[in-house]
Amino acid sequence: MRRNLHLLAAVLTICATATAFAQKHTGGSSPPTAPPQKAAAPTQPVVPVSSGMGAMQFSAVNYGVPAPQSLARQLEAEDDRTRSASLAAIGAPGQYLQRGHIPFAHSIQLDFVALGNTDELDAILTVELDQHLVSAILMPDNGNWKRIATMVFPTPFFDPTTNPGTFMRTARSFSQPNRYLAIYHSSMPGQNSDYAENEAQVRILNNKAVVTISFISSSRSCVTIPAAASKPAKSGCEILQRWLQADPSDPERRFILVTGSGRLNEKEMTDVLNKARFFQTTRLRTFTCQPYIFSDVTEHYEPMANASPCMVPPAK
Repeated sequence: MRRNLHLLAAVLTICATATAFAQKHTGGSSPPTAPPQKAAAPTQPVVPVSSGMGAMQFSAVNYGVPAPQSLARQLEAEDDRTRSASLAAIGAPGQYLQRGHIPFAHSIQLDFVALGNTDELDAILTVELDQHLVSAILMPDNGNWKRIATMVFPTPFFDPTTNPGTFMRTARSFSQPNRYLAIYHSSMPGQNSDYAENEAQVRILNNKAVVTISFISSSRSCVTIPAAASKPAKSGCEILQRWLQADPSDPERRFILVTGSGRLNEKEMTDVLNKARFFQTTRLRTFTCQPYIFSDVTEHYEPMANASPCMVPPAK
């Protein structure tokens, strides 16, 4: 009887081992009863929908300068050497520092605003010269002042669409609503009423000026398709507007870069209002969104995913 029990135990052990072995399978094979395996979806690299500052040139420096009010006065001084020194202090291009051609500024704009994290106000001194707009970012430094960056945009004085007010404005920071940022715009014309406008947002972080994000904020591209044998000539303009806004789900950490696109048909192109921003905004038909998050490491807005159609709440 005891021998039979030993034989029964051995049989049960062998059966259990065989069953366990049958249930094991590698990633390349599955038992008939297992659900079909899904191939892993290839991941696409996340890329910014748009970047770059167009014709704007940004340079970060650390250069001691007079107080902003003094610099503004020196830019209007009668003495060439005083004006030359003040132009050099704000980072004006070298062509304005040559002897015999030290220009007077056409206009000067001075803003005091909290761009950084200190309790002191920083300064933005924007100057309109013959062929450039120059904007110097200044910050207080133990009772003195230093220039930490300059944004330069090559544009002729006689261009009626550009001036210090259109070039630079301030707005509250999304990530720190009690602080501000400097928003710079440049617009470059093309053929057939084309243009491309770039935006760059600047903050002072860790005592240095940084461009936290830049993108094409508006563009217009017009084309005329020649007439074919059976089709008449056709004209139209592709328009685009782009802006950064806070994500309502987490407005101090997550942000959305929205791209609105549309088209002006041949009749709308001849409308006297066709170049107005509001007129173009009403023609936007397609909207895509790309989520961003502000990185404390890179001091920049970083994309979290690729652009996709925006979620629109259902109509009630």
